[in-house]
Amino acid sequence: MWRRHTNPWSGWSRMLTFPFLFIAIWYHNWIALAVVIVWYVVNPFLFPEPKSTDNFMSKAVLGEKLWTEKIRTRFPNVLNACNGIFFVVALYASYRNMLWHVIYPAILSFTFKMWFLDRMVFIYEEFK
Repeated sequence: MWRRHTNPWSGWSRMLTFPFLFIAIWYHNWIALAVVIVWYVVNPFLFPEPKSTDNFMSKAVLGEKLWTEKIRTRFPNVLNACNGIFFVVALYASYRNMLWHVIYPAILSFTFKMWFLDRMVFIYEEFK
């Protein structure tokens, strides 16, 4: 699964799906929410292995693989925790239809996720 998930189309398409999660919850459209969740689950299996892993998203996925299997530095855990906190706040605000309370935490969650991916690229570059 990791090799297929290193396809940048896999990573970027998952990132671009992020707003649809909040939109589905905002409109209380549980079918759309189920489709988004299924997309997140099957996405890593849909794309072929990339011809090259010399790009940001591929390196981020490979770095995450290294991090989960061997390295386990603490800072990415902090980034994941911050991401998770803001993500949950945005989910709740989306359910309650509180626009600005969705936008700000969603942006912060996305920012922490991108920072996490940046650290995964750093780990990959350091340990490859």
